[in-house]
Amino acid sequence: MHQERPQNNAGPGAAFEVVIEKLVPGGDGLARLDGRVVFVPFTLPGEKVRVRVTETKKDFLRAVPLDILEASPDRVIPPCPVFGRCGGCDWQHIAPPAQLRHKLALAEDALRRVGGLAFPGLAIEGGEPWRYRNRVQIHRDASGTAGFLARASHDLVAIRDCPISRPAFGPLFAPIAPAQVPGARPFQGTRRFGAWSHPLPAGGDFLASADPAAAGLCQTGEAAEIAAPLLGKILRFDLRCFFQSNLEMTARLVPYALEGLSGRLALDLYCGVGLFGTFLADRFEHVLAVEENPAALDYARRNIGVTHGFLRGRVEELLQAERGPLAEAKPDAIVVDPPRTGLDRAVAAFLIAKRPARLVYVSCDPVTLARDLKSLLAAGFALEDLRLFDFYPQTAHVEAVAKLAWRGPLF
Repeated sequence: MHQERPQNNAGPGAAFEVVIEKLVPGGDGLARLDGRVVFVPFTLPGEKVRVRVTETKKDFLRAVPLDILEASPDRVIPPCPVFGRCGGCDWQHIAPPAQLRHKLALAEDALRRVGGLAFPGLAIEGGEPWRYRNRVQIHRDASGTAGFLARASHDLVAIRDCPISRPAFGPLFAPIAPAQVPGARPFQGTRRFGAWSHPLPAGGDFLASADPAAAGLCQTGEAAEIAAPLLGKILRFDLRCFFQSNLEMTARLVPYALEGLSGRLALDLYCGVGLFGTFLADRFEHVLAVEENPAALDYARRNIGVTHGFLRGRVEELLQAERGPLAEAKPDAIVVDPPRTGLDRAVAAFLIAKRPARLVYVSCDPVTLARDLKSLLAAGFALEDLRLFDFYPQTAHVEAVAKLAWRGPLF
């Protein structure tokens, strides 16, 4: 297929035609031009697109689409009027079933390319593609306009309604003049809000703000602490702490991750507010939880139970101690839920040295997961199962759970 020759040596502003080969981590489409890779957002494999260059590097270009000359059958009309400008979503142009296929393909590519692994049975669980987010971070300027930040910018994009956020957030996006919203107090700047189904039979939404000064915008209650019902338990935390923003998928991931685990001692590394530890406490005599955020660790004590063990600090630093709970622990199982950067080498070495019968690795980045699995499997772990969970429809992000068992080295 003909590709238009670049103008001005493909510098910024040059326009030309490309054919998108595939999607890459982060969600952009990848094309090629004169030996250089071209990254183009809001495109799909197989599409012929006229693009304009926005950034040039030695080995690659970044461009934005001007016209979709030949569209993929998976392309749909985005329902959000600010899609493409708002920084929240990057895949609203892809039909939800196709999003699952592409996330599966991205994970399989990462496993093969980075980890040298093939997992033919890899599956992905999808959920509700809209109105799923339980947490939002809303920005409001001096004029009272509310919205989200633009892509790769600190500019405000005005939002009247966010189709991936829970309906309870709707009133927060209304332009604020104190007389317009009875009982509402306007704020300027950035605020975090969370909405969870109320556990009481009366139903409804519980909406809490991280800033008490903004609590007048909440539909019910003014407490910053949240009591989120999950799998028959109530987990408590506040918006200073990380908690998954898709409760439907969290309720699917946790049972899968912990299935079959039991014993005397479990380690919950990067425990946060105790999402996994709360349920590990039903399966193990003792849970030792590690978290560096002091606010999150305080909630972990409440959620998991004070009779268990808790260590505050970065996992990588706590492992340096020659003596102490981690050094002396002989766990039957370990659950790790590290940040996007994956496992530090010291943490991977610790897992290998401890040789737990079962290791569960929860990941938000298939690339770093593939890298870490390569070293863990080479050291003696076996990959028993691996599954993807679509926590963030309309984006390229995906969660993964790898379930490993210690088999010992092959030599």
